[in-house]
Amino acid sequence: MNEDAAAGRFDVAVVEALCASTLPGAVPPKPAAPAQDDASLSQRELEVLRCISQGVNTKEVARALGISPSTVRTHVERVFQKLGCTTRAAATLKAATRGLI
Repeated sequence: MNEDAAAGRFDVAVVEALCASTLPGAVPPKPAAPAQDDASLSQRELEVLRCISQGVNTKEVARALGISPSTVRTHVERVFQKLGCTTRAAATLKAATRGLI
């Protein structure tokens, strides 16, 4: 996985955090504060992110938050843009390492 991160296929910080959390005796890194130039997530985006980080699908998130599935997809895409990732798993890991969830 480290080789993939070095090749640019994975985020280096996310891979390091994942490895640190799964290796016995490893000390996980402290959550990094979001960079000042990062676009902060809205309250609704954080709610959606918390749901998808628990494995909830789009329809279930929509039902739980009282919004349409299309709106959930829009929030997920905005979260991806703001965190610089392309998958729900990567967004979850980045948010966890930044102390957002």
